[in-house]
Amino acid sequence: MVIVYESKTGFTKRYAEMLAAKTKWKVILAKEASQIGRQEEVIFLGWMKAGKIQGLDRVRSCNIKAVCGSGTSRTAEPDTQTVISRNKIETIPFFYLRGGCFPLKDVKGMDKIMLTMFVNMLKKRKDKDEKIEEAISIIENGFDGVKEENLAPVLQWLHENNEARL
Repeated sequence: MVIVYESKTGFTKRYAEMLAAKTKWKVILAKEASQIGRQEEVIFLGWMKAGKIQGLDRVRSCNIKAVCGSGTSRTAEPDTQTVISRNKIETIPFFYLRGGCFPLKDVKGMDKIMLTMFVNMLKKRKDKDEKIEEAISIIENGFDGVKEENLAPVLQWLHENNEARL
C-alpha cells in the first residue's frame, strides 16, 4: 500500500507523514501518482474546500482503498454524506481528519480575498452560534488541529481490513 496526498498548507502532509510512520508505507504527492502501478493499493489524503477533496481527481485511476479529507471544522462539511456524494466515493471508506489553517493575516492572494469575504459574511449573520463564532476565530487567528489521535479510526480500519499489510 502507498499513501498519496495533496496538501496546500502542510496540515494534510503532516497526517500523511504520521500515517507513514505508523505503517512504514511509502508517501508520495498526488502529482506523482503516475509512478504508482495499477495494482498498487492507495490510501489518499487530501485537503477539503467546499466539501470537495482536493487532489482526488489526480488519483482516480489508482486502486484507491480509502480516502481521508482534512479540514478545519470539527466534522466534515457540509456533512459526511454530502462530501462522499460530492466526491463520488460512495464505495470507498471515507475518514475526516481535522486539519488546520494559517491566520488570515498570513494568507495570500485570492485565498485571502475569498476568506476575508467569507469571514465578513459570517460576522454579519444574525443567527451566529458557537459553530459560526468558532469558524470566525479559526479564520482570523489560525488553527492547528492535526493530532496523531485523529488517525485512530483510519488505523483501526487498516488493522481490520489490511492486517497482512501492516
